[in-house]
Amino acid sequence: MNLSKKDFLKTPKADVHTHFHLGGLQSIIKEKYPNSKIIFPNNYDGLSGMIKFIYGNLNQIMLTKKDVINFMEISIESSIADNITLLEASVDVGLARFFNDSIDELIIEVKRIKEKYKTLIDFKPDIGINKDLDLKKVYSYGNRCIESGVFNGIDIYGQEANQNLNSFKELFEIASKNKLKTKTHIGEFSDYKSIEETINLLNPNEIQHGITAANSEKTMDLILERNIRLNICPQSNIALGAVASLKNHPIKKLFEKGIKITVNTDDLILFNTPLSEEFYNLYSNNIFSFNELEIIRKNAFN
Repeated sequence: MNLSKKDFLKTPKADVHTHFHLGGLQSIIKEKYPNSKIIFPNNYDGLSGMIKFIYGNLNQIMLTKKDVINFMEISIESSIADNITLLEASVDVGLARFFNDSIDELIIEVKRIKEKYKTLIDFKPDIGINKDLDLKKVYSYGNRCIESGVFNGIDIYGQEANQNLNSFKELFEIASKNKLKTKTHIGEFSDYKSIEETINLLNPNEIQHGITAANSEKTMDLILERNIRLNICPQSNIALGAVASLKNHPIKKLFEKGIKITVNTDDLILFNTPLSEEFYNLYSNNIFSFNELEIIRKNAFN
């Protein structure tokens, strides 16, 4: 069997690890903002380098409520173009600052987008929370989002190493009681011990990245025992320098351990690799067979 990128494009897919306003294709952003003259690098200097690029470039064109809505709709349209039929994207609650500091206005917009595209894609937004957000806003915004019934999950992200996550435990418990899926970013730039600590503290349903678990049999066993899914983003890991190349990526080791994994885009606008291409790269580089990729593809729908 010799498959092409078009074959992977034809197949329905789920992207379950992406940040909503950063999920659009670079080509569409450039088309919508022709005067921006943004030059996207192939690689970033780690997480801090990525954040610096966002603040110095993307945040110079995403200036208004209208811009945020544009970025979110471009994200949806880019997903549809890639034959993504299920999208679990985190909506950063900090974007409320563009909506008159009203989380309710942001929620209304997310609900409108869900309704607008419902015949084309199953959009299940996550509540996106940066660990650096003021704790009062974390809980006021987070609780309001949970109460709204618009969101299907919650996802916390930001710097991984040496972070105290105790402050988020209560919010995760509230989310779980309200039947929301719980996700946390850990184990891309932090070690396997941080993954174990996060699992024991927050008991997440899913981990965004989690690739350093491959360095410890004990950690992988814990993930298996808790039936935690790892939502992995290969091109993001490479572009940020977490792994040197696709050949060096621990994704196959995690899969062979029996851990449930998925493949995702993370931030399409930054890494410029649609999900179809992520799958094709894993196939064409002989990381996975087609049958193995089918298991991984179906994992994201479960």
